[in-house]
Amino acid sequence: MPEETAKELRIRTDYDRPLEAFAGGQPVVSHPCYPKEVRLGNATAKDIYCYADNRPADSPYGFDVLAHFSHSFYKPYNVTLDFTDMNVYIARGKAT
Repeated sequence: MPEETAKELRIRTDYDRPLEAFAGGQPVVSHPCYPKEVRLGNATAKDIYCYADNRPADSPYGFDVLAHFSHSFYKPYNVTLDFTDMNVYIARGKAT
């Protein structure tokens, strides 16, 4: 998540452990952060480990990117992408 979002949401961030890398050809400095809960619809992850970086929250997509939900977040769920109506359906349990 952007560092300014982590600060605004008062998410505990470990500034003593910087990670320097490149993203999109640009240098990025990230710090581990620990949100108490992250939700996307009914899908929830609690006490997770993630990174806050120094990229701006506003993006070239025309909207603010508040967070990136990676594969590990979706692992306990079944995800269906409906490209006709542009919806994402997330459900817990075995795929049927």
